[in-house]
Amino acid sequence: MSLERLSAFLAQDPGNPELACEVFDLHFAAGHFAQARDTFAHLPEHALALAGVRFRTARHDLVTGAYADAETTLRNLAQSGYDSAAVAHDIAFAQLCQRNLAAAQTTVDAALSRHEATSALHVLRARIALMRKDYVGAHAALDAALRLDADDATALGLRALALLDAGEEARATTAAAECLLRYPDQHEALLAAGTASLWAGDSQSAERHYVRALDRFPNSGRALSGLGQCRMLAGDLEQARVMLDRAIIAMPDHIGTWHALGWMQLLSGELDAAERSYRTALELDRNFAESHGGLAVVALLDERHEEGEGAMKRALKLDPNSITGRYAQSLWLQHTGDQSGATAIFADLMRSGAMPGMSDEEAGVAAQRLRERATAHRGERR
Repeated sequence: MSLERLSAFLAQDPGNPELACEVFDLHFAAGHFAQARDTFAHLPEHALALAGVRFRTARHDLVTGAYADAETTLRNLAQSGYDSAAVAHDIAFAQLCQRNLAAAQTTVDAALSRHEATSALHVLRARIALMRKDYVGAHAALDAALRLDADDATALGLRALALLDAGEEARATTAAAECLLRYPDQHEALLAAGTASLWAGDSQSAERHYVRALDRFPNSGRALSGLGQCRMLAGDLEQARVMLDRAIIAMPDHIGTWHALGWMQLLSGELDAAERSYRTALELDRNFAESHGGLAVVALLDERHEEGEGAMKRALKLDPNSITGRYAQSLWLQHTGDQSGATAIFADLMRSGAMPGMSDEEAGVAAQRLRERATAHRGERR
């Protein structure tokens, strides 16, 4: 029966929990999360306590970011005798979203021992493996999921994202395109396609993929981060800030988002804020070249030349092609009087599209803009 007809029936009988659950499911499947939640608004107290209603409420909390609430509701369900593979899956997913990987792994393993294996549980094992950068384990789990259900949209999309995260960009692009041909709204495939487009310099295609992902999953950290970078490339720093701030809330331990936020703050002349962002990224991984390079750029723009030189050298030692490390090197060369060398490095970075937010300007003009903002920032602090 259509959503329209079921909704009409529910309007005549708003306290009917079975009907409300059917309407909820149709709204939820279509990505209408607010409307889905509203279907329970007129249920009496005893109906709200039903297992089916509580399970769906928890699912709504999962997609809208209320992960702790979802876990509590689901745990109470399981303890009340409503344990199932689906309930265990969603408990583990809530734990994963809270970055509690050990608990999520334990929950999934226990579910696979208590219940019949499902493709969804194997997909969740793959997600946990990916967060641990265990790409071999992730692909093994996805293979298991697809053996159970060769048409599992999430497994197919996550395969594309796993390939991308493992550095297999060409295979990831192909896998994402094949998945989206069958399932145009599949979240992970949209992320993989968007990120591959962004890396290829096609920010317009990337933005279309990220926007589509956010239409269905408004709290998707990677989509928010990617869209923020697209907006930064377009020079819309205010919108970039909004997207990246939301992405940080969703993914507080995602180094790439801290780097993007730091660069946006540099472009806005906010040296103190940029330094905090790069230091946060450094705390997450002490050996990431871009974090050291970002701190070098901040220090050099702030005329802390000795400190900047040290951070620059650490960045380039870790990765000679580090974008922020090379930009810091151009600032350092300028400080030492080698203007031609500084301009050559900066121009090369600009040509490569490595430095977002300034592609419409000549290298020298862009560099001067950053220096002027840094000078104004120092004046404000004094």
